[in-house]
Amino acid sequence: MKKRQLSQKKISAHNDEKSQTKISSFFIKIPKPDVSNNKIVSNSNSSQVSVAKKRKEKDDVFEEESCTSIKRKCNASNNILKEHCVANTENVTLHEDSVLSVTKDLEDTDDNFIENKVIDNANRLFEEDNKEASLVKTELKINTSQNFASARKTNISKVMDSNNHVLKETQDLNTTALKSSLLAEMPIHKEIKLHNLKKTESFQNFFAMDGDEFDSFFDHEWQINLTTLERCKIIDIKHESRVTILTVQHIESENTDTVACSGFWKHAQVKIDDIVTIQAKKDSQQWIIDNNNGFLITQPDMLISGTTITSGLFCNRRAVLSEKFRKIESLPSLNADYSVMTVGSLVHQWLQKALRENIYALSDVIKLLDDMLQSKNTIDYLYSSELSLADCRKRMMEYAPRIFEFIQHYIKGNKQQRISDLKNNFQGNICNIQDIEENVYIPKLGIKGRIDVTAEVNINSKRKIMPLEVKTGKVSYSLEHKGQVILYLMMMGFRDQDIDTGLLLYLKENAMQEIKSGHHEKRDLILLRNTLAHYFSKKPEDFHSISSESDLKPLELPEPINHRACTRCPYQTLCCAYLTRDPNANLSPSHLLTAPMKELLDNFESNHLDYVMKWVALLQLEEIYENSNSSLSSVWTTSAEKREARGTCICNLKVVGKVVMEQDDRYRHKFARVDIKGETIENGGVLSTAFAEDNYVIISTDTRVNIAAGHIMHISHDTVAVLLDKDITRQNAHSTFHIDKYSSTGLSTFNYANVAGLLSNEETIVKLRRIVVDRIPATFAEKLPRSVVSASAKIISDLNENQQRAVLKAVAANEYVLIKGMPGTGKTQTLVALIELLQTLGSSVLITAHTHSAVDNVLLKLLERNIDFLRLGSTKQIHPLLTCKNEEYALASCDSPESLETLYNGKRIVGVTCYGAYHALLRRRTFDVCVVDESAQIMQPTVLRPLYSARKFVLVGDPDQLPPVVRNKTAAKLGGDESLFIRLDSDNNTVNLSKQYRMNGRIMRLANDATYSGKLASGNKQVENATLTGVNMEQTLSSCERWIRSTLSRNLDDSVMVLDTGSTYNLNVSGNVESSNKKDQVCSNVWEAAIILRLVQVLTKAGVCGRNIGVIAPYNAHINLLKKIIDREVEVNTVDQYQGRDKDVILYSCTKSIEYDTKKEFGILDDQRRLTVAITRARHKLIIIADKVTLMRYTPFKNLFDVIDEKNVISLRNGEEDFNWKSLISRIDNSNNDKEFKE
Repeated sequence: MKKRQLSQKKISAHNDEKSQTKISSFFIKIPKPDVSNNKIVSNSNSSQVSVAKKRKEKDDVFEEESCTSIKRKCNASNNILKEHCVANTENVTLHEDSVLSVTKDLEDTDDNFIENKVIDNANRLFEEDNKEASLVKTELKINTSQNFASARKTNISKVMDSNNHVLKETQDLNTTALKSSLLAEMPIHKEIKLHNLKKTESFQNFFAMDGDEFDSFFDHEWQINLTTLERCKIIDIKHESRVTILTVQHIESENTDTVACSGFWKHAQVKIDDIVTIQAKKDSQQWIIDNNNGFLITQPDMLISGTTITSGLFCNRRAVLSEKFRKIESLPSLNADYSVMTVGSLVHQWLQKALRENIYALSDVIKLLDDMLQSKNTIDYLYSSELSLADCRKRMMEYAPRIFEFIQHYIKGNKQQRISDLKNNFQGNICNIQDIEENVYIPKLGIKGRIDVTAEVNINSKRKIMPLEVKTGKVSYSLEHKGQVILYLMMMGFRDQDIDTGLLLYLKENAMQEIKSGHHEKRDLILLRNTLAHYFSKKPEDFHSISSESDLKPLELPEPINHRACTRCPYQTLCCAYLTRDPNANLSPSHLLTAPMKELLDNFESNHLDYVMKWVALLQLEEIYENSNSSLSSVWTTSAEKREARGTCICNLKVVGKVVMEQDDRYRHKFARVDIKGETIENGGVLSTAFAEDNYVIISTDTRVNIAAGHIMHISHDTVAVLLDKDITRQNAHSTFHIDKYSSTGLSTFNYANVAGLLSNEETIVKLRRIVVDRIPATFAEKLPRSVVSASAKIISDLNENQQRAVLKAVAANEYVLIKGMPGTGKTQTLVALIELLQTLGSSVLITAHTHSAVDNVLLKLLERNIDFLRLGSTKQIHPLLTCKNEEYALASCDSPESLETLYNGKRIVGVTCYGAYHALLRRRTFDVCVVDESAQIMQPTVLRPLYSARKFVLVGDPDQLPPVVRNKTAAKLGGDESLFIRLDSDNNTVNLSKQYRMNGRIMRLANDATYSGKLASGNKQVENATLTGVNMEQTLSSCERWIRSTLSRNLDDSVMVLDTGSTYNLNVSGNVESSNKKDQVCSNVWEAAIILRLVQVLTKAGVCGRNIGVIAPYNAHINLLKKIIDREVEVNTVDQYQGRDKDVILYSCTKSIEYDTKKEFGILDDQRRLTVAITRARHKLIIIADKVTLMRYTPFKNLFDVIDEKNVISLRNGEEDFNWKSLISRIDNSNNDKEFKE
């Protein structure tokens, strides 16, 4: 291809037919790897000449070899003939007598006899196929002098090299036939199994080979059959001048082979150990992929939508930016017009619904539209698009006659003259609608998509299946639109459907043409898909060695185009920002991005751009971790049974009962395991899986991935009910289904967009950028108006002095303020008083936090005070008492987007999580104040989104407790776990709440010594002197072991106790609680679990309510073990889940016990903030269970143990203080049995 053809093309709506069919127009320039080309390879013609020359020389040698030599070699191989006789066959079994007989016959046979027998055998074997037999005889006669000599040489060599292969017995193999098969490599017995030749055609082609092909068949055994796409791992790469040689290993068979990639494929972005899928052509000694043959799909587990791929036809750079930052359209600063997109989407739904429901009359088509416009989903959609009901209906009514005409012409067969007159329009009929919005995932292609309509058509008296892509804009037949259809054809072809063409419909004119695809179009789309996959997954080079911010590199992007469309691109600012950091960018003065880039540099300070670049790089590092732990690819790489064992799947289910359509076209399916009679299996193991109500799941079959998706509505021992977006039984009535958990990657794109949102010149964002990046100090009004003081008097009267000061300073703040709420200091009470005061003063308030529970805790307090508010988010994710305040409840009373807007604007107080802040309400409305609870737990990019929708903000939190969750250690080390609270925390900006009302004096003193440096103070004497109580405490303890009596002592000085288990890693345990998973054994501890079980049993017997007992552990594996044996009334959870909670008694199981010389790795036990959370959850009693020697290796625990009095440490040793491990372990088995009986 010429160089000019490699550049990105301007996509025109008026390209003529000739230019539209040029294969090169699909191709987008591919980045070349940095490799040195130090080898020269001849072109394909010279390679063939060279191979032919070598074969001739080899054949000459064979000609000179006498029959005597052959006989001598046969004698030598008499006892070691253990190789199969046929190339690409295996496991031919012979009796030893047969081997001796064959060898003897070979010794007595001359060449002419062998040649004649071979030809006779060919005639006998293929007499049923005269054409094939004739071809075989001709080839055999022509090549007798060369190929049979070569065959003899090859086979006898194989015989001598096969000492260690095991032979199977073949009873009826006669001597003459064996001679023929040995020399001509022809399969002759029904029990000979083909090796790798998967299709009969491949076997037949063996006999249709010409001389060179026949010879090469012996020279090289096919290790992998790559005639169809196969999943392989790259184990070696050689870059040569005109070709890249890949050595690949088949994932399933583990066989290896080489693939020569030339043409466009030579520059494929691959590295050793990459997984790829390959389809190639066999040529001579290796497989080849070139411009005319084969495909190479890189990173096939990254499924890219067809829409995304074709969007890259115009501009690769925009395609990458829109994928990474696609949530940016939800930001209020964008001010985008979504009306065209909204109308187009609704027209799609309208046509699809008409086709699904077999609506034919124009009046019924219009009635269907009116019904759609009254649905709650549509009203919500129109509100988010700022489109009125009347305007939307007016625009959509233009399509009513077109939909009617389409149905009449193509479905009913009542030909419409206007459609018939259109040039090159489709001439067939649509017989049947097979599916609507069909979800197609094809991992071997690395592509996914949703097909608008899957139709069965009749054209030229022939029926076939076609994808139908619907467009609502102007007729263009652009490359993007055609490309989508071609991608659907490729995907549908993998379902064993004979599909070679698809339909592209422009509904506005009812212009519909048949779109065909050839190899070159498919090739160029796959190349484009590979290019996008490269950029989507691009990792920072050597990210493991990144040690400072200077090592962080900007996001790698494709080169920019130079087109007038750049001036209207929503990603222009981002595009230019990255150009300013690209050392290779050298735009000409006339380039259309030169002026915007200069304007960007004039408007944004360098450190502002640096902040955005840094956070995008940190998010990339975190995304690496998320992708490496994603379970989606396991759906097609791991069996359903193995996935269920891991807890991510419920496999082998059938749909039972009737599928019920619920509101908004959702379908309720009930799944169960059934017996051979189709009856539900009782206790089918469904509930034993790690699934819960409201989990988002995908449904797959044995042959198809993700045919539908939805949320779990109900789960029991026998069944699981899932609300899906379609009725899956229509096309898969008899299929076996598998339900898999699905974790969306939308959170990372949400954070990317939030950071990019700082690159705006909108007034609110300019002010926020200076606060966040430059850390400008907060300013406050010098004096509050008398009206504020008067209004606040009653509201804050119940607060202590610190809390009152925090409320008033928040009101006086001009830009922002921080409230540091230490454990038990009443920050929620303070927050509620602030919100009530702000509402009284007429201010609007946005309440947000990282979790639903944190938001709900504040709103529940407001509910108690009869303060009105709106709670955004799914009903299933919020507290049941807040249902009446939820948006779904509010939406039920609205019949238009206008009435919904009135309702939304009438709510002064709105609650939503940070991740839910992309809601349309926050884009259309700016609040006076945004209050962020638990803000020290939130990543900086995450908290930005709600702040964009407010004039000032209040951050509430404790930086000494849980930090933001950042799993990538490099990202955390470089500041990824620095919250905005920590970034802005200072004496000027922060108000401290230090009087606490939770912990008694001894527990508070431990918290002060370990973390708070004496800043915490008791709120009153009652709190300070509180101890453990229970109605039967004294009586129960009197009959317990001495170590338990000491541990549960009610003495105030014994409020903090440490139980030192000593080394437990080397103790032996018998019973049914031990994990077979080695990792679980390290992260769980059955010995500590036994101690906790015993203490919980004693506490509950002594009258302590289970709801007032809490068990905390650092690892999920240990939590799972504890939940198996501890009563359900007792809350057992990780440190992270316990923030914001407190209990009368906390038992903290440190879990880890390792050998002293074991290398210690940084982890959650090294996190001071998590330890602070754990010890400050207890009100009256804190019991720490630990192998003290192991825990002393971790700095936070060493410091903790150093401030705990030795008299409060009990060493648990067999025989001391009535302590006995065997007795404790036996209680675990009994507890398991009791729980199983109760359940």
